[in-house]
Amino acid sequence: MVGATATGWPPPARRRAMSDTTEATRTNEMDTVAVVLPPEMRKGGRRRIGIVRGRRIIMAVTILPAVLLIAAFLWAPAVQGIRISFSDWRGLGPIEFIGLENYIDAFTGSEFLPALWLTVVYAVLSTAGIMAVATLLAAAVSARVRGAAFYRVVWFLPGIAPIAAAGVFWATAFQPNIGVVNVILGALGLGSDHAWLAGADTALYPTVFVTIWASVGFAFLLLLGAMEQVPVSIYEAARVDGAGTVRRFFGMTLPMIRPVFVVTMVLEMIWQFNGFTVIWAMTQGGPGFATSVLPVLVYREAFQQLNFGMASAVAIMGGIILIAVGMFAMRLSRSKQEEF
Repeated sequence: MVGATATGWPPPARRRAMSDTTEATRTNEMDTVAVVLPPEMRKGGRRRIGIVRGRRIIMAVTILPAVLLIAAFLWAPAVQGIRISFSDWRGLGPIEFIGLENYIDAFTGSEFLPALWLTVVYAVLSTAGIMAVATLLAAAVSARVRGAAFYRVVWFLPGIAPIAAAGVFWATAFQPNIGVVNVILGALGLGSDHAWLAGADTALYPTVFVTIWASVGFAFLLLLGAMEQVPVSIYEAARVDGAGTVRRFFGMTLPMIRPVFVVTMVLEMIWQFNGFTVIWAMTQGGPGFATSVLPVLVYREAFQQLNFGMASAVAIMGGIILIAVGMFAMRLSRSKQEEF
């Protein structure tokens, strides 16, 4: 048969017909096998199908309460917020539909776009500071320094402190006359009368500093856990090859922890984009609108101006931006993991 095929016989049409005949024979044989299965085996298959269906029903019943709670406390308020964003509702009375007026007013007004820009600046500076400090601290602790367990607790302590209390404490620390920051700067000869929170050009930076101080503990723990998973033998081999500390850090440590680093950075960016407590506790968005980020603008519109329609519109636009950032972050994280 092989020799006949090599010589061009039988013709292609004949070979296709023979192949179809062989496939039909195999199918008929399989059907025959299925038909001649003993009754106990067919009963066992139906029993397994029943067990699978029962498990699916139990899973659906178990998940149903969580779905209902999410629908009641998350989806329903979100839908109601979207509805209010198309109205001029002031908290009382019926909700009257006004179309896209709130969205148009937000883009043509003088508060939304500056608040969006301030939010981006605040989120980028805070995230960059958090990742830089957390990476250096994690690298130092993972280098098997003496008292590493003590440093883990010390650097994580700000993370468990109430954010509002930390904001009030640091607002006092940045006061021009009695604040400890100016006292230290005065002792160093750098002046002791800096009005940090009263200046429109300087008010944002103390809030960034406090955000970094309060948030670095979480990123520190994630990066430290990733660094401790790097095999020690790799560092030992690098030392034998003459690689120094800096070269091992940038050439080995950072590439090895890159997936965790990317995910941590993205999470911090999302959280700081939505940051409110530190800024409100320290400056309440002032002076003027110098630190009025999007969450502060939403709070002012809703609970000071009682303009719930505009507040909902601003919140929804901020949410859309966050969703876009989150989707981009997930795709970036997935691609980085595949590269890793």
